[in-house]
Amino acid sequence: MRVRINISLIMMVIALAGFSFSGATRSARATQTPDLISGDWDALFKVGEHTSPASFKLKLDGDKVTGTAESAHTGPGTIRDGSWIDGKLSFTLDFKTHESIAITGKLQETKLVGEFTTEGFTSTWEATKKK
Repeated sequence: MRVRINISLIMMVIALAGFSFSGATRSARATQTPDLISGDWDALFKVGEHTSPASFKLKLDGDKVTGTAESAHTGPGTIRDGSWIDGKLSFTLDFKTHESIAITGKLQETKLVGEFTTEGFTSTWEATKKK
């Protein structure tokens, strides 16, 4: 028995499957929260009555945050255990010549704001995204 294949029908099924898949992909992308975290940030850490400037380079992948930080006080550092979950930022900065710094924060309008803990004390920080 010979099976007759209808090429037109097969092509139409493939085209419809591709259309459905691309539509679902567009729909899923449309519902994702925009990435407001990735990029370069100018940070200020409040230390007593003074502020200490630093810079962050953050990268968001899903809910995982990676990147680097640097200041004149700490030198260069890397982000460990970074996360951005339910609008809350959390990571640890590790340095070669400075104690690690635990960071928590959130996005407040266009700034990242939060607390940091290092060298036995806790204080506040904020960061503005570079343009």
